[in-house]
Amino acid sequence: MGNTKIPIHPRPKPRPRLRYLLVVATLLSAPGVAVAGELVVVTNANPTRQITRHRLTKVLLGKTKKWSDGNKIVLAVLTRGPTHDAFIKRYARKTPKQFTNYWRKMVFSGKGKMPKSFSNEEKLMAFITITPGAIGYIDSATPRKGVKVLPVK
Repeated sequence: MGNTKIPIHPRPKPRPRLRYLLVVATLLSAPGVAVAGELVVVTNANPTRQITRHRLTKVLLGKTKKWSDGNKIVLAVLTRGPTHDAFIKRYARKTPKQFTNYWRKMVFSGKGKMPKSFSNEEKLMAFITITPGAIGYIDSATPRKGVKVLPVK
């Protein structure tokens, strides 16, 4: 019992990749650094000034059906692409496939209608411009023609 050796492990060295990620995260959080992302857009006539992340999730999942002014919410989505994938993952907390399947189940059970889907952002914005209560999303780099951006809080 007296000759028990305790193994001594050398202290692990910090991984270069972790250090790199910390530097990148610091730079991206610095003021004035623009990060590409998605924007929530509505028709200019919509009186809403911002939307909470929680409420946006409920809108995307068809659990909130009306705006605070009483207008019916009309959800417009992109059919595919990096903007669609990122937005659905971030705010609906689903993969694009899960999101589509979710809505198919909603339609089959009679609890909702499929969101209006568009092949590109220009068509989506044109729809939102003329549709009361419409909400959708675009890439932040896309020129915003005839729509209002809702900040997500």
